[in-house]
Amino acid sequence: MKWAVRLYGILFVGAIFVGIAFHDALVNSQDFSLRLLHTNDHHARLESVEVGDNLLGGIARRKTLIDTLLAENETTTLLLDAGDIFQGTLYFNKYLGQADVPFYNQMNYAAVAIGNHEFDRGQETLAEFIRSSAFPMISSNLEIDVNSPLSDLIKSWIIVHVNREQIGILGLTTPDTEVLSSPGEGIKFLDPIAAAKKTVKILRGRGVNKIIALTHLGISEDIKLAQQVDGIDLIVGGHSHTPLGNIPGATQPYPLVETSPNGDNVLVVTDWEWGKYLGDLQVVFDGRGHLIYWSGSPHAVDESIIPDPDFEAQLQVFQAPLEELRNKVIGQTDTVLDGDRRNIRSIETNLGNLIADAILAKMQPDGAEIAIVNGGGIRASIPAGNITLGQVMEVLPFGNTIARCDLTGNQIKKLLEHGVSGVEKGEGSFPQVSGIQLMWNPEAPIGSRIMSVNVISPDGSMKPLEDDVSYRVVTNTFLMTGGDGYEIFKQSNNQVDTGFLLSDVVADYISARPLINPPVGDRIIKAPL
Repeated sequence: MKWAVRLYGILFVGAIFVGIAFHDALVNSQDFSLRLLHTNDHHARLESVEVGDNLLGGIARRKTLIDTLLAENETTTLLLDAGDIFQGTLYFNKYLGQADVPFYNQMNYAAVAIGNHEFDRGQETLAEFIRSSAFPMISSNLEIDVNSPLSDLIKSWIIVHVNREQIGILGLTTPDTEVLSSPGEGIKFLDPIAAAKKTVKILRGRGVNKIIALTHLGISEDIKLAQQVDGIDLIVGGHSHTPLGNIPGATQPYPLVETSPNGDNVLVVTDWEWGKYLGDLQVVFDGRGHLIYWSGSPHAVDESIIPDPDFEAQLQVFQAPLEELRNKVIGQTDTVLDGDRRNIRSIETNLGNLIADAILAKMQPDGAEIAIVNGGGIRASIPAGNITLGQVMEVLPFGNTIARCDLTGNQIKKLLEHGVSGVEKGEGSFPQVSGIQLMWNPEAPIGSRIMSVNVISPDGSMKPLEDDVSYRVVTNTFLMTGGDGYEIFKQSNNQVDTGFLLSDVVADYISARPLINPPVGDRIIKAPL
């Protein structure tokens, strides 16, 4: 069987779906071929984004690519999304998902999972989105009160028919939604494993022998799901923003092949983030519903793809009102908020403190104790006077989201040592922090500059950072993936990309306060010479 899978993969290289011909030649008439195109963690990214020297994503290019692939074999292809359509750009701030839903409707998604960020603006906003959608939104592990606006709108599972074959699709949502978002009263998040087992039993009882779990749990939880639940054949996931296969930065193959408790193969796929790539998995089931062949690879949604002209025209209608939003006054400051390049990369500044304080405050309900951001990610100052949303976006232009993880005190010290190691060169790794006070000696050798680190409690008291104690740290996704040389973040535990746009979190923090005048001078202290 392994030989057959390898041969199928080799033939697939020659043409996007030459595996169909291979399947026809080598297997019997009861076998069934299925192609899955999939996305996840769209996060309102309707426009292309810069990734290094390339432009990736954009809803108009995604439409062209999907149409091209559907034209090859539309009758045996399903298009799925694993959740978090909401949150991440001004399109969401302005339209609350109503800019995204018409594009998703026209692309003909068969199903969309409920992600944690779908609850960011409460149940009524999500309910309005679902009422506007032409596709089902699914989650099997939600218990919804009859008085909730979401009552009867979210399905636990669906059955779709592809070439007269039944495909069961169940949805799962991370239970962390309770702390990562704002679900409100009248909704409970149940254990995903137990919910999956229950739903698989229901689907099997209806004669379905091919089941897809469309999940928003994260790759590590998807792997657990595959290993602990019988009856699931394919897991199409999201939430952890994990690259697989040929996507830059990937460390795992596409698909991952796991084994269920009864010994069956379970394929696990996910598609990074923001529509930068389009996942493409081809499988063949035998007559009993067992996987016998698979192959696939994500496609870059890059500049080689001509944007769909109708989608471009529709997008322009949504773009025009955003300029007014950029000019919106969100707060005031009576002092210059210092983002000067020379300062932000060498000393503690009030703007660095503001940004670190904002993300720490956002994630304290999740247990965050420490925030670390890179000075190089802070790109402008804000003058005294009114603060506009556009100014915040100029300060934080990269579209990073905030992420959290767990690190030991020893690892945090190593992070800080790295952060101060390039100060002479003005490197962007210099840390701006919240929740800690550090003393450092810029004259000491690189790697030996951090003299002490204290953890600052919410009441202002301090105690030394302990090497063997685990601390919850919040940062941005650039650093979490090793950016600016912060490789230790990649070794952290319990990593979660929250999906909260860094600039949104800072803007909300500013909006909630009558005057912005962050204290400065007591967090990053140079040792007296």
